[in-house]
Amino acid sequence: VFEVARSLLLPEHLQSENVSRKRVVAYAAAENKVAVNPVLTLAPLTAAAVATATIMYPVDVLRALKMSSAGSKEPISIAEYYKKFGWRGFVSKGVVPEIAKSSVMRVSKFFFFPIMCENIHGVKPNEASVFQKATAGALATVPEIVMISPLEVAKLGIQLDTENKFKNNSMEFIKQTYRTKGFGGLYVGWAGMQWRQSFWTGTYFATLGTWKGLVEPPLLEMNVPQPVTQLIAGFLAGFFATFPNAPGDVVRSVVQKKGFADPSRPAYGISPAGVMEHITVAKEIVQSSGIRGLYSGLGFKAMHLGGSGALMAVFIPFFAKIMGIPYGGV
Repeated sequence: VFEVARSLLLPEHLQSENVSRKRVVAYAAAENKVAVNPVLTLAPLTAAAVATATIMYPVDVLRALKMSSAGSKEPISIAEYYKKFGWRGFVSKGVVPEIAKSSVMRVSKFFFFPIMCENIHGVKPNEASVFQKATAGALATVPEIVMISPLEVAKLGIQLDTENKFKNNSMEFIKQTYRTKGFGGLYVGWAGMQWRQSFWTGTYFATLGTWKGLVEPPLLEMNVPQPVTQLIAGFLAGFFATFPNAPGDVVRSVVQKKGFADPSRPAYGISPAGVMEHITVAKEIVQSSGIRGLYSGLGFKAMHLGGSGALMAVFIPFFAKIMGIPYGGV
């Protein structure tokens, strides 16, 4: 490890076997370069992700109700949902798979983003161009979709279970889905999920630095605390990243809802047929509701993703500082 650190941190004229460990550490500190195993960053990322998912869950329920009703003749109204389940429905139904899913999702994207920047473009995130950040962010979502899809399916299924057939038991929903639809049932809506994650994450990382540059200097001059400036910049990046993200999320929500309602409907999972299914459903939504149908629930979604982007922009530096583990992705 020391040999690797010496080769990475010291200029060529200092890379001799006689250079002490103390000098390597001193030089690294002077240059503000700290060699950190990426795996160590999982600790602050996980803490930030769990805190964010917990705080934002009620907004996610509102988003799911609105988006899954796009183009539907029998939409689920928020008023009816509240009448049936009360306020507990907004903080408990599907909460376990949502927090698990969202935490894995956020940890994965923020973990892989710096890795993608360095391995694909050969630069660190703070040195990358807007295009490089966008592509690295989009590609960083591929692993997370494979990991979170079953949890996403379970979460939405429980949220839309207005008859309470599954008693808020996400594992029972997953087992039932697997029995009736097979492995593909756990990945129904995959194409839409990949769309939404790629577009939101790519846009968020590509624009976060710009928003920080616009927001932080004037606010810091006004003696606004830095965490507040980070919160605002993160919210703006997450909020505006919602617009290219929304159509994919609306379509996948409807695809999943149709699959839940009709046990005989094929579940295509990760396949070209799944992509074509999303195109067909998108056409149906546009025919019944126009283009705006693809943006159903946009207000709740923008608040959800804007809030998520804001909290992650604040929580990651916060937990990284507490744990003493530097993270260079935001």
